[in-house]
Amino acid sequence: MSMVTITGGAGNLGRQVASLLGARGYHIRLFDLPEIDYDFAAGQPGLEVTPGDLRDHAALSRACAGAEWVVHLAAIMPPVSETNQNLARSVNIEGTRTLLEAMPVEAKLVLASSVATYGVAQREFVSLDLPQHPIDFYGQTKVQNERDVLASGRPAALLRISGISVPALLEIPCPWFFTRDQKVEFIHLYDAALAVANCVGNAAALEHTWLIAGGSAWRTTGQDYSDAICGAFDIPPESATFLDTPNWPAWFDTAESQAGLSYQQHTFDDFIGELRYIYQEAIS
Repeated sequence: MSMVTITGGAGNLGRQVASLLGARGYHIRLFDLPEIDYDFAAGQPGLEVTPGDLRDHAALSRACAGAEWVVHLAAIMPPVSETNQNLARSVNIEGTRTLLEAMPVEAKLVLASSVATYGVAQREFVSLDLPQHPIDFYGQTKVQNERDVLASGRPAALLRISGISVPALLEIPCPWFFTRDQKVEFIHLYDAALAVANCVGNAAALEHTWLIAGGSAWRTTGQDYSDAICGAFDIPPESATFLDTPNWPAWFDTAESQAGLSYQQHTFDDFIGELRYIYQEAIS
Protein backbone atom coordinates (compact mmCIF):
# COMPACT_ATOMS: atom_id res chain seq x y z
CA MET A 1 0.00 0.00 0.00
CA SER A 2 1.47 3.37 -1.07
CA MET A 3 2.12 5.99 1.58
CA VAL A 4 0.93 9.59 1.17
CA THR A 5 1.90 12.33 3.63
CA ILE A 6 -0.45 15.32 3.81
CA THR A 7 0.81 18.51 5.44
CA GLY A 8 -1.99 20.60 6.86
CA GLY A 9 -3.84 17.31 7.01
CA ALA A 10 -6.19 18.32 9.83
CA GLY A 11 -7.70 21.26 7.92
CA ASN A 12 -10.90 21.18 5.90
CA LEU A 13 -9.09 20.46 2.64
CA GLY A 14 -6.62 18.04 4.21
CA ARG A 15 -9.33 15.92 5.80
CA GLN A 16 -11.25 15.70 2.54
CA VAL A 17 -8.14 14.75 0.55
CA ALA A 18 -7.30 12.11 3.17
CA SER A 19 -10.79 10.66 2.91
CA LEU A 20 -10.64 10.43 -0.87
CA LEU A 21 -7.17 8.87 -0.95
CA GLY A 22 -7.95 6.52 1.92
CA ALA A 23 -10.93 5.19 -0.03
CA ARG A 24 -8.54 4.43 -2.89
CA GLY A 25 -6.37 2.26 -0.67
CA TYR A 26 -3.53 4.64 0.15
CA HIS A 27 -1.99 4.69 3.61
CA ILE A 28 -2.33 8.27 4.80
CA ARG A 29 -0.06 10.09 7.24
CA LEU A 30 -1.46 13.41 8.47
CA PHE A 31 1.03 16.10 9.47
CA ASP A 32 -0.30 19.12 11.33
CA LEU A 33 0.33 21.11 14.49
CA PRO A 34 0.55 19.19 17.81
CA GLU A 35 -2.14 21.27 19.53
CA ILE A 36 -4.85 20.27 17.05
CA ASP A 37 -7.61 17.89 18.14
CA TYR A 38 -7.14 14.72 16.10
CA ASP A 39 -10.17 12.84 17.43
CA PHE A 40 -11.60 12.82 13.90
CA ALA A 41 -8.81 10.44 12.86
CA ALA A 42 -9.26 7.94 15.69
CA GLY A 43 -10.02 4.41 14.58
CA GLN A 44 -9.77 5.09 10.85
CA PRO A 45 -7.84 2.24 9.20
CA GLY A 46 -4.90 3.27 7.08
CA LEU A 47 -4.76 6.71 8.67
CA GLU A 48 -2.04 7.80 11.06
CA VAL A 49 -1.23 11.13 12.67
CA THR A 50 2.29 12.52 12.98
CA PRO A 51 2.05 15.95 14.64
CA GLY A 52 4.76 18.52 14.18
CA ASP A 53 5.73 21.96 12.97
CA LEU A 54 6.46 22.65 9.31
CA ARG A 55 9.64 24.44 10.35
CA ASP A 56 11.00 21.36 12.17
CA HIS A 57 13.20 19.32 9.84
CA ALA A 58 13.29 16.29 12.12
CA ALA A 59 9.50 16.23 12.47
CA LEU A 60 9.06 16.52 8.72
CA SER A 61 11.57 13.75 8.11
CA ARG A 62 9.57 11.45 10.38
CA ALA A 63 6.31 12.41 8.71
CA CYS A 64 7.66 11.88 5.20
CA ALA A 65 9.63 8.68 5.85
CA GLY A 66 8.55 6.08 3.32
CA ALA A 67 6.14 8.41 1.53
CA GLU A 68 5.86 8.01 -2.22
CA TRP A 69 3.75 11.17 -2.48
CA VAL A 70 3.59 14.32 -0.36
CA VAL A 71 0.56 16.61 -0.58
CA HIS A 72 1.58 20.02 0.73
CA LEU A 73 -1.42 22.00 1.96
CA ALA A 74 -0.06 23.62 5.13
CA ALA A 75 0.21 27.42 5.03
CA ILE A 76 -0.55 30.60 6.93
CA MET A 77 -3.55 32.13 5.20
CA PRO A 78 -5.04 35.63 5.09
CA PRO A 79 -5.73 37.60 7.20
CA VAL A 80 -2.97 36.23 9.48
CA SER A 81 -0.48 36.13 6.61
CA GLU A 82 -0.94 39.88 6.21
CA THR A 83 -0.91 40.88 9.89
CA ASN A 84 2.01 38.60 10.80
CA GLN A 85 4.28 38.46 7.78
CA ASN A 86 7.20 37.08 9.77
CA LEU A 87 5.13 34.04 10.72
CA ALA A 88 3.88 33.62 7.16
CA ARG A 89 7.43 33.87 5.80
CA SER A 90 8.78 31.30 8.25
CA VAL A 91 5.95 28.82 7.65
CA ASN A 92 4.98 29.32 4.02
CA ILE A 93 8.42 29.94 2.55
CA GLU A 94 10.99 28.49 4.95
CA GLY A 95 8.67 25.64 5.94
CA THR A 96 8.19 24.62 2.32
CA ARG A 97 11.94 24.70 1.76
CA THR A 98 12.42 22.52 4.82
CA LEU A 99 9.82 20.09 3.48
CA LEU A 100 11.64 19.85 0.15
CA GLU A 101 14.82 18.96 2.02
CA ALA A 102 13.10 16.44 4.31
CA MET A 103 11.18 14.50 1.65
CA PRO A 104 12.60 11.19 0.39
CA VAL A 105 14.50 11.63 -2.85
CA GLU A 106 12.04 9.51 -4.81
CA ALA A 107 8.87 11.15 -3.43
CA LYS A 108 6.60 13.20 -5.69
CA LEU A 109 4.97 16.44 -4.57
CA VAL A 110 1.52 17.96 -4.99
CA LEU A 111 1.69 21.63 -4.02
CA ALA A 112 -1.38 23.69 -3.17
CA SER A 113 -0.58 27.11 -4.59
CA SER A 114 -3.18 29.83 -5.15
CA VAL A 115 -4.82 32.04 -7.73
CA ALA A 116 -3.84 34.85 -5.33
CA THR A 117 -0.50 34.75 -7.16
CA TYR A 118 -2.12 36.57 -10.10
CA GLY A 119 -3.29 39.59 -8.14
CA VAL A 120 -6.12 41.63 -9.66
CA ALA A 121 -7.27 40.07 -12.94
CA GLN A 122 -6.22 41.97 -16.06
CA ARG A 123 -8.51 39.96 -18.37
CA GLU A 124 -12.07 38.67 -18.32
CA PHE A 125 -10.69 35.18 -17.72
CA VAL A 126 -7.49 34.39 -15.87
CA SER A 127 -5.44 31.70 -17.59
CA LEU A 128 -2.11 30.06 -16.85
CA ASP A 129 -0.21 32.40 -19.15
CA LEU A 130 -1.26 35.51 -17.21
CA PRO A 131 1.78 37.00 -15.41
CA GLN A 132 1.77 36.64 -11.63
CA HIS A 133 1.55 39.97 -9.81
CA PRO A 134 0.34 39.21 -6.26
CA ILE A 135 -1.14 42.09 -4.29
CA ASP A 136 -0.82 40.52 -0.85
CA PHE A 137 1.93 38.80 1.12
CA TYR A 138 0.16 35.43 0.98
CA GLY A 139 0.29 35.54 -2.82
CA GLN A 140 3.96 36.48 -2.68
CA THR A 141 4.72 33.43 -0.53
CA LYS A 142 2.93 31.17 -3.00
CA VAL A 143 4.89 32.57 -5.93
CA GLN A 144 8.08 31.79 -4.00
CA ASN A 145 6.81 28.28 -3.18
CA GLU A 146 6.33 27.56 -6.87
CA ARG A 147 9.80 28.86 -7.71
CA ASP A 148 11.41 26.80 -4.96
CA VAL A 149 9.63 23.62 -6.04
CA LEU A 150 10.64 24.11 -9.67
CA ALA A 151 14.24 24.89 -8.67
CA SER A 152 14.38 21.69 -6.61
CA GLY A 153 13.96 19.56 -9.71
CA ARG A 154 11.54 17.32 -7.82
CA PRO A 155 8.63 15.80 -9.79
CA ALA A 156 5.65 17.94 -8.80
CA ALA A 157 2.15 19.05 -9.67
CA LEU A 158 1.45 22.72 -8.89
CA LEU A 159 -2.19 23.60 -8.27
CA ARG A 160 -3.23 27.26 -8.31
CA ILE A 161 -6.49 26.89 -6.40
CA SER A 162 -9.25 29.46 -6.22
CA GLY A 163 -11.07 30.35 -3.01
CA ILE A 164 -12.63 27.26 -1.46
CA SER A 165 -16.29 27.39 -0.41
CA VAL A 166 -16.89 25.14 2.59
CA PRO A 167 -20.43 23.80 3.12
CA ALA A 168 -20.78 24.65 6.82
CA LEU A 169 -22.30 27.26 9.08
CA LEU A 170 -20.21 30.39 8.77
CA GLU A 171 -20.15 34.04 9.65
CA ILE A 172 -20.47 36.48 6.79
CA PRO A 173 -17.12 38.31 6.43
CA CYS A 174 -17.26 42.01 7.14
CA PRO A 175 -16.35 43.08 4.58
CA TRP A 176 -16.29 40.39 1.91
CA PHE A 177 -12.84 40.18 0.31
CA PHE A 178 -14.07 41.41 -3.07
CA THR A 179 -16.08 44.30 -4.48
CA ARG A 180 -19.79 44.19 -5.29
CA ASP A 181 -19.21 44.11 -9.04
CA GLN A 182 -16.11 41.93 -9.08
CA LYS A 183 -16.22 38.68 -11.01
CA VAL A 184 -15.81 35.76 -8.60
CA GLU A 185 -15.45 32.02 -9.20
CA PHE A 186 -14.76 29.85 -6.21
CA ILE A 187 -14.84 26.06 -5.83
CA HIS A 188 -16.63 23.55 -3.61
CA LEU A 189 -14.45 21.99 -0.91
CA TYR A 190 -15.05 18.48 -2.24
CA ASP A 191 -14.11 19.45 -5.80
CA ALA A 192 -10.91 21.17 -4.67
CA ALA A 193 -9.98 18.04 -2.72
CA LEU A 194 -10.79 15.86 -5.71
CA ALA A 195 -8.46 17.90 -7.91
CA VAL A 196 -5.67 17.41 -5.37
CA ALA A 197 -6.40 13.71 -4.89
CA ASN A 198 -6.53 13.09 -8.64
CA CYS A 199 -2.91 14.24 -8.92
CA VAL A 200 -1.68 11.52 -6.54
CA GLY A 201 -0.54 8.42 -8.39
CA ASN A 202 -1.07 10.27 -11.68
CA ALA A 203 2.17 10.63 -13.62
CA ALA A 204 0.42 12.82 -16.21
CA ALA A 205 -0.28 15.43 -13.51
CA LEU A 206 3.41 15.90 -12.76
CA GLU A 207 5.63 18.59 -14.29
CA HIS A 208 2.50 20.64 -14.78
CA THR A 209 0.78 23.69 -13.33
CA TRP A 210 -2.99 23.40 -12.98
CA LEU A 211 -5.51 26.23 -12.58
CA ILE A 212 -8.25 24.96 -10.25
CA ALA A 213 -11.67 26.62 -9.85
CA GLY A 214 -15.34 25.72 -9.90
CA GLY A 215 -16.06 26.19 -13.59
CA SER A 216 -18.78 28.08 -15.43
CA ALA A 217 -21.49 27.11 -12.93
CA TRP A 218 -19.61 29.08 -10.24
CA ARG A 219 -19.10 32.29 -12.21
CA THR A 220 -20.98 35.15 -10.62
CA THR A 221 -20.37 38.57 -9.09
CA GLY A 222 -19.48 39.52 -5.55
CA GLN A 223 -22.97 40.90 -4.96
CA ASP A 224 -24.74 37.80 -6.25
CA TYR A 225 -22.42 35.46 -4.36
CA SER A 226 -23.10 37.35 -1.14
CA ASP A 227 -26.86 37.54 -1.75
CA ALA A 228 -27.10 33.78 -2.28
CA ILE A 229 -25.21 32.94 0.91
CA CYS A 230 -27.14 35.50 2.95
CA GLY A 231 -30.36 34.01 1.61
CA ALA A 232 -29.33 30.51 2.63
CA PHE A 233 -28.79 31.71 6.20
CA ASP A 234 -31.79 34.08 6.38
CA ILE A 235 -29.47 37.06 6.71
CA PRO A 236 -30.66 40.37 5.21
CA PRO A 237 -28.52 40.75 2.06
CA GLU A 238 -28.29 44.52 2.54
CA SER A 239 -26.29 43.93 5.73
CA ALA A 240 -23.29 42.67 3.71
CA THR A 241 -20.34 44.97 3.06
CA PHE A 242 -17.69 44.82 0.36
CA LEU A 243 -14.22 46.10 -0.50
CA ASP A 244 -13.93 49.37 -2.37
CA THR A 245 -11.13 48.14 -4.64
CA PRO A 246 -10.81 44.74 -6.36
CA ASN A 247 -8.96 41.82 -4.79
CA TRP A 248 -7.70 38.63 -6.49
CA PRO A 249 -11.01 36.73 -7.08
CA ALA A 250 -11.83 36.43 -10.79
CA TRP A 251 -13.18 34.09 -13.43
CA PHE A 252 -10.75 31.37 -14.50
CA ASP A 253 -10.03 29.28 -17.58
CA THR A 254 -10.16 25.74 -16.19
CA ALA A 255 -10.80 23.81 -19.42
CA GLU A 256 -7.36 22.18 -19.31
CA SER A 257 -7.48 21.24 -15.63
CA GLN A 258 -10.99 19.82 -15.89
CA ALA A 259 -9.98 17.73 -18.90
CA GLY A 260 -6.88 16.48 -17.11
CA LEU A 261 -8.14 16.01 -13.56
CA SER A 262 -11.96 15.69 -13.89
CA TYR A 263 -12.88 17.32 -10.60
CA GLN A 264 -15.75 19.80 -11.12
CA GLN A 265 -18.74 17.95 -9.67
CA HIS A 266 -20.66 20.59 -7.69
CA THR A 267 -22.35 23.73 -8.99
CA PHE A 268 -22.76 26.94 -7.02
CA ASP A 269 -26.47 26.12 -6.73
CA ASP A 270 -25.53 22.75 -5.21
CA PHE A 271 -23.42 24.57 -2.65
CA ILE A 272 -26.18 27.00 -1.73
CA GLY A 273 -28.58 24.06 -1.37
CA GLU A 274 -26.16 22.43 1.08
CA LEU A 275 -25.94 25.66 3.08
CA ARG A 276 -29.73 25.91 3.29
CA TYR A 277 -29.98 22.32 4.50
CA ILE A 278 -27.23 22.77 7.11
CA TYR A 279 -28.86 25.97 8.38
CA GLN A 280 -32.34 24.47 8.58
CA GLU A 281 -30.98 21.44 10.45
CA ALA A 282 -29.20 23.75 12.91
CA ILE A 283 -32.32 25.78 13.75
CA SER A 284 -34.85 22.94 13.77
